Amino acid sequence: MNKIKRIKLRYIAAIICIVLLTACQSESTSRQNNIMEYAEHISITKVEDGEFISIANPWKKNSILHSYLLTERGKTKYSYSGQTSTINIPLKRVIVMTNSHSRLLVELGLENCIAGVCELEYIADSTINELCNNGMITDCGNSMHPNIEKIIDLSPDAILVSPFEDTGYGQLEKLGIPLIECADYMETSPLGRAEWCKFYARLFNSGEKADSIFTQIEEEYNGLKKFVAENTTYKPTVMVDTKGGSAWYIPGGKSTIGQMIEDAGGDYIFSYDTSSGSIPMSFEMVYEKAHNADVWLLKNSTTHDLTYKSIAQNFSLYKEFKPYRTKNIWVCDVYKVPYFERTSFHPEQLLHEYVSILHPELSTGYIRKWYHQITEGE
Repeated sequence: MNKIKRIKLRYIAAIICIVLLTACQSESTSRQNNIMEYAEHISITKVEDGEFISIANPWKKNSILHSYLLTERGKTKYSYSGQTSTINIPLKRVIVMTNSHSRLLVELGLENCIAGVCELEYIADSTINELCNNGMITDCGNSMHPNIEKIIDLSPDAILVSPFEDTGYGQLEKLGIPLIECADYMETSPLGRAEWCKFYARLFNSGEKADSIFTQIEEEYNGLKKFVAENTTYKPTVMVDTKGGSAWYIPGGKSTIGQMIEDAGGDYIFSYDTSSGSIPMSFEMVYEKAHNADVWLLKNSTTHDLTYKSIAQNFSLYKEFKPYRTKNIWVCDVYKVPYFERTSFHPEQLLHEYVSILHPELSTGYIRKWYHQITEGE
């Protein structure tokens, strides 16, 4: 190799090093400026024109689900290019697809910004229901197949949607209305999911209020977690939910529920799993791992009270699980209590529930709101 070629190669190598170093420094600076401390799938950084939101794709490593530039109204018009949107804030009128996000907006004092909701039959919040009854909020139907005509008539500034792996949003994508992809449910920690309230609040210029609310949540959650760790040694094993059809869907070992059980001083049967979402398992697989569990936590989505008799009638092999025999099954009737609305962004409340169930010997003064123990025999 002659001298000129060697010089060229050194020059190219130097340029590559500079580019890589700059990229690393930029990524490091971005992490330092990110106001999100617990959330893994979202970052919020201040930029010249406002705030830049980057949402990672929970299902594809090292890829972006969506990015948003939040900028003041009048500065930059809404635009959409690929996976990047410019959003003019504050939003004035939005469609909300899920009950948990509707409830969050109420807590932030933003209920008057809700133009329409989906899945109204699952919304227990009295404020939302009253506004619907008064015609202030429109029922836009099923979230998977919303009423497009109603949405067009409402002319919202944005639509808050829940993303799923390898699926789109059908006709919603053709309306030219910003879609805010709410992937908080894929977070791997309870505080990580709750921290998304900072993002949603910033869409309405209510960031300071959300920051204050989250600080209180963080302090209470971490304080209770520490209290449990310092005052318990025994960790009861925990199984969750029931079989639905041919599969038993369980929260992954890295899900917020899995993590919360561990934080409450429990031993989640499937903690070894690395998934953050729900995973389908056969009955045989669940039985192999969970038949000797100490505690069974399940959610009842029917209007009928569960008894040990009705559980066995639904599926006779449930009798083979230890919590059935020891009468240690705890139920949350999601039709009767606003479980999903309240716990998504208030994990400290659910952590209290779990601690009271798994460690009744600890006196925290908490009165359960969501779960009750089945006491009826066969």
